Amino acid sequence: MIKKILIGGFTAVSMSLLLAGCGTNSTSSSQSKSDESTAMTSQSSSSTSMSSDKTMQNQAGEIIGNYNSDDKKVLGATRPGETVEFKVPVSNQEEYLHFAFMHAASGDKGWYFAPKSEDGVALNKDAFKDNMTMDITNDIALYAAPNETTATMVTKDDGTLKYGDTDKFMTASVALKDDMYVVTIKNISDGDMKTPFSSGVWEVTTDKEKGFDHTASKELSTLATSGNRTDLYKKVSEK
Repeated sequence: MIKKILIGGFTAVSMSLLLAGCGTNSTSSSQSKSDESTAMTSQSSSSTSMSSDKTMQNQAGEIIGNYNSDDKKVLGATRPGETVEFKVPVSNQEEYLHFAFMHAASGDKGWYFAPKSEDGVALNKDAFKDNMTMDITNDIALYAAPNETTATMVTKDDGTLKYGDTDKFMTASVALKDDMYVVTIKNISDGDMKTPFSSGVWEVTTDKEKGFDHTASKELSTLATSGNRTDLYKKVSEK
Protein backbone atom coordinates (compact mmCIF):
# COMPACT_ATOMS: atom_id res chain seq x y z
CA MET A 1 0.00 0.00 0.00
CA ILE A 2 1.22 3.50 -0.78
CA LYS A 3 2.48 5.02 2.48
CA LYS A 4 2.24 8.75 1.94
CA ILE A 5 -0.10 11.17 0.21
CA LEU A 6 -0.37 14.95 0.01
CA ILE A 7 -3.94 16.29 -0.37
CA GLY A 8 -4.97 19.93 -0.70
CA GLY A 9 -1.69 21.36 0.60
CA PHE A 10 -1.85 20.08 4.18
CA THR A 11 0.75 17.86 5.86
CA ALA A 12 1.08 14.39 4.30
CA VAL A 13 -0.53 11.54 6.20
CA SER A 14 -0.52 7.85 5.48
CA MET A 15 -2.84 6.74 2.71
CA SER A 16 -4.47 4.17 4.95
CA LEU A 17 -5.39 6.80 7.56
CA LEU A 18 -6.67 9.40 5.14
CA LEU A 19 -8.75 6.98 3.11
CA ALA A 20 -10.06 5.48 6.32
CA GLY A 21 -11.51 8.82 7.30
CA CYS A 22 -12.97 9.82 3.99
CA GLY A 23 -14.59 6.76 2.42
CA THR A 24 -12.87 3.63 1.14
CA ASN A 25 -13.18 1.61 -2.02
CA SER A 26 -16.20 -0.22 -0.61
CA THR A 27 -18.23 2.91 -1.37
CA SER A 28 -20.91 2.41 -4.00
CA SER A 29 -21.15 4.32 -7.28
CA SER A 30 -24.46 5.80 -6.16
CA GLN A 31 -22.73 7.30 -3.11
CA SER A 32 -20.08 8.77 -5.41
CA LYS A 33 -22.74 10.47 -7.50
CA SER A 34 -24.46 11.75 -4.39
CA ASP A 35 -21.25 13.23 -3.01
CA GLU A 36 -20.35 14.95 -6.27
CA SER A 37 -23.75 16.55 -6.70
CA THR A 38 -24.49 17.35 -3.07
CA ALA A 39 -21.05 18.72 -2.11
CA MET A 40 -21.41 20.52 1.24
CA THR A 41 -25.06 19.81 2.10
CA SER A 42 -27.38 16.86 2.39
CA GLN A 43 -31.07 17.62 2.25
CA SER A 44 -32.90 15.18 0.02
CA SER A 45 -31.57 11.89 1.40
CA SER A 46 -33.73 11.68 4.53
CA SER A 47 -36.39 9.32 5.75
CA THR A 48 -39.29 9.84 8.15
CA SER A 49 -41.28 7.52 10.41
CA MET A 50 -44.21 8.45 12.63
CA SER A 51 -45.78 6.61 15.55
CA SER A 52 -49.53 6.05 15.53
CA ASP A 53 -50.23 9.08 17.71
CA LYS A 54 -47.87 11.23 15.62
CA THR A 55 -46.04 12.53 18.68
CA MET A 56 -42.65 11.11 17.74
CA GLN A 57 -40.66 11.50 14.57
CA ASN A 58 -37.32 10.25 13.37
CA GLN A 59 -35.52 11.64 10.35
CA ALA A 60 -32.07 10.79 9.07
CA GLY A 61 -29.63 12.17 6.53
CA GLU A 62 -26.01 12.34 5.49
CA ILE A 63 -23.19 14.78 6.23
CA ILE A 64 -21.23 15.31 3.04
CA GLY A 65 -18.18 17.55 2.77
CA ASN A 66 -16.92 19.16 -0.43
CA TYR A 67 -13.79 17.07 -1.08
CA ASN A 68 -13.81 14.07 -3.42
CA SER A 69 -10.53 12.62 -4.66
CA ASP A 70 -10.04 12.10 -8.38
CA ASP A 71 -9.96 8.32 -7.93
CA LYS A 72 -13.24 8.48 -5.98
CA LYS A 73 -11.71 6.59 -3.05
CA VAL A 74 -12.16 9.69 -0.86
CA LEU A 75 -15.74 10.96 -0.92
CA GLY A 76 -17.46 13.73 1.00
CA ALA A 77 -14.52 14.65 3.23
CA THR A 78 -13.99 17.93 5.08
CA ARG A 79 -10.32 18.91 5.14
CA PRO A 80 -8.65 21.29 7.62
CA GLY A 81 -9.74 24.85 6.88
CA GLU A 82 -12.95 23.73 5.17
CA THR A 83 -16.58 23.79 6.31
CA VAL A 84 -19.42 21.29 6.00
CA GLU A 85 -23.10 22.15 6.38
CA PHE A 86 -26.25 20.08 6.67
CA LYS A 87 -29.93 20.89 7.24
CA VAL A 88 -32.29 19.30 9.75
CA PRO A 89 -36.11 19.63 9.67
CA VAL A 90 -37.70 21.64 12.50
CA SER A 91 -40.38 20.15 14.74
CA ASN A 92 -42.93 22.01 16.88
CA GLN A 93 -41.61 19.93 19.76
CA GLU A 94 -38.15 19.89 21.30
CA GLU A 95 -35.99 17.54 19.28
CA TYR A 96 -32.64 15.84 19.70
CA LEU A 97 -29.89 15.80 17.09
CA HIS A 98 -27.54 12.83 16.82
CA PHE A 99 -24.63 12.47 14.39
CA ALA A 100 -21.31 10.73 13.82
CA PHE A 101 -18.35 11.38 11.52
CA MET A 102 -14.81 10.04 11.67
CA HIS A 103 -11.60 11.64 12.91
CA ALA A 104 -9.79 10.52 9.77
CA ALA A 105 -6.24 10.39 11.14
CA SER A 106 -7.27 7.86 13.79
CA GLY A 107 -7.43 5.01 11.28
CA ASP A 108 -8.40 1.66 12.75
CA LYS A 109 -8.42 3.14 16.26
CA GLY A 110 -11.88 4.32 15.21
CA TRP A 111 -12.15 7.81 16.69
CA TYR A 112 -15.28 9.71 15.72
CA PHE A 113 -17.13 12.89 16.68
CA ALA A 114 -20.63 12.79 18.15
CA PRO A 115 -22.79 14.75 20.61
CA LYS A 116 -21.40 14.65 24.14
CA SER A 117 -24.77 13.60 25.57
CA GLU A 118 -26.18 10.22 24.62
CA ASP A 119 -29.54 12.02 24.30
CA GLY A 120 -28.10 14.17 21.50
CA VAL A 121 -28.04 17.96 21.11
CA ALA A 122 -31.34 19.44 22.28
CA LEU A 123 -32.96 21.85 19.80
CA ASN A 124 -36.05 23.99 20.42
CA LYS A 125 -37.14 26.52 17.82
CA ASP A 126 -38.54 28.84 20.51
CA ALA A 127 -34.94 29.40 21.68
CA PHE A 128 -33.89 30.85 18.32
CA LYS A 129 -34.78 34.51 18.58
CA ASP A 130 -33.65 37.42 16.34
CA ASN A 131 -31.67 35.27 13.91
CA MET A 132 -29.42 33.98 16.67
CA THR A 133 -26.86 31.23 16.12
CA MET A 134 -26.33 28.58 18.78
CA ASP A 135 -22.72 27.47 19.40
CA ILE A 136 -22.70 23.69 19.95
CA THR A 137 -18.94 23.13 19.81
CA ASN A 138 -18.77 22.18 23.48
CA ASP A 139 -21.73 19.82 23.04
CA ILE A 140 -19.56 17.55 20.86
CA ALA A 141 -16.95 15.05 22.01
CA LEU A 142 -14.55 12.42 20.66
CA TYR A 143 -15.56 8.77 20.88
CA ALA A 144 -13.98 5.52 19.76
CA ALA A 145 -15.65 2.55 18.07
CA PRO A 146 -12.72 0.33 17.03
CA ASN A 147 -14.99 -2.70 16.92
CA GLU A 148 -18.69 -3.54 16.90
CA THR A 149 -18.91 -3.92 20.68
CA THR A 150 -17.31 -0.60 21.65
CA ALA A 151 -18.54 3.01 21.68
CA THR A 152 -16.66 4.89 24.37
CA MET A 153 -15.53 8.48 25.00
CA VAL A 154 -11.90 9.34 24.22
CA THR A 155 -10.17 11.14 27.11
CA LYS A 156 -6.45 10.83 26.40
CA ASP A 157 -3.78 10.40 23.73
CA ASP A 158 -3.38 7.00 22.09
CA GLY A 159 0.26 6.58 21.17
CA THR A 160 1.11 9.29 18.64
CA LEU A 161 -2.59 10.04 18.14
CA LYS A 162 -3.38 13.22 20.06
CA TYR A 163 -6.54 13.87 22.05
CA GLY A 164 -7.84 17.39 22.66
CA ASP A 165 -11.02 19.25 23.53
CA THR A 166 -13.43 19.56 20.62
CA ASP A 167 -12.60 23.24 20.10
CA LYS A 168 -9.10 22.16 19.07
CA PHE A 169 -10.63 20.34 16.10
CA MET A 170 -13.69 22.34 15.05
CA THR A 171 -16.25 25.04 15.57
CA ALA A 172 -19.89 23.99 15.32
CA SER A 173 -23.10 26.00 15.30
CA VAL A 174 -26.83 25.77 14.58
CA ALA A 175 -28.98 28.49 13.02
CA LEU A 176 -32.70 28.51 12.22
CA LYS A 177 -33.33 29.47 8.58
CA ASP A 178 -36.47 28.93 6.48
CA ASP A 179 -37.89 26.54 9.07
CA MET A 180 -34.78 24.34 8.95
CA TYR A 181 -31.96 23.94 11.42
CA VAL A 182 -28.71 24.63 9.57
CA VAL A 183 -25.75 22.92 11.23
CA THR A 184 -22.32 24.30 10.26
CA ILE A 185 -19.07 22.58 11.22
CA LYS A 186 -15.67 24.06 10.40
CA ASN A 187 -12.54 21.91 10.55
CA ILE A 188 -9.92 24.04 12.35
CA SER A 189 -7.59 21.17 13.30
CA ASP A 190 -3.90 21.97 13.10
CA GLY A 191 -0.49 20.82 14.28
CA ASP A 192 -0.49 17.52 16.17
CA MET A 193 -4.28 17.42 15.96
CA LYS A 194 -4.60 18.03 12.23
CA THR A 195 -7.05 15.65 10.58
CA PRO A 196 -9.67 15.52 7.85
CA PHE A 197 -13.22 14.61 8.88
CA SER A 198 -15.03 11.84 7.05
CA SER A 199 -18.55 12.13 5.73
CA GLY A 200 -21.15 11.14 8.29
CA VAL A 201 -24.72 10.39 9.31
CA TRP A 202 -27.26 12.41 11.31
CA GLU A 203 -30.59 11.64 12.88
CA VAL A 204 -33.14 13.85 14.64
CA THR A 205 -35.88 12.58 16.91
CA THR A 206 -38.44 14.01 19.31
CA ASP A 207 -37.69 11.14 21.69
CA LYS A 208 -35.07 11.90 24.35
CA GLU A 209 -33.09 8.68 24.28
CA LYS A 210 -29.72 7.11 23.62
CA GLY A 211 -28.92 7.43 19.93
CA PHE A 212 -27.13 5.38 17.29
CA ASP A 213 -24.04 7.53 17.84
CA HIS A 214 -23.62 6.13 21.37
CA THR A 215 -24.74 2.58 20.66
CA ALA A 216 -22.03 0.11 19.68
CA SER A 217 -22.72 -1.56 16.35
CA LYS A 218 -20.93 -3.02 13.37
CA GLU A 219 -22.18 -0.13 11.22
CA LEU A 220 -20.92 2.56 13.60
CA SER A 221 -17.52 0.86 13.78
CA THR A 222 -17.36 0.72 9.98
CA LEU A 223 -17.84 4.48 9.82
CA ALA A 224 -15.39 5.11 12.67
CA THR A 225 -12.61 2.93 11.27
CA SER A 226 -13.08 3.30 7.50
CA GLY A 227 -15.04 6.52 7.03
CA ASN A 228 -17.67 4.73 4.95
CA ARG A 229 -21.13 5.98 5.98
CA THR A 230 -23.25 3.74 3.71
CA ASP A 231 -24.10 0.94 6.15
CA LEU A 232 -24.72 3.27 9.09
CA TYR A 233 -26.98 5.55 7.07
CA LYS A 234 -28.99 2.55 5.92
CA LYS A 235 -29.32 1.27 9.49
CA VAL A 236 -30.42 4.64 10.88
CA SER A 237 -32.80 5.57 8.07
CA GLU A 238 -34.58 2.23 8.04
CA LYS A 239 -35.20 1.80 11.75
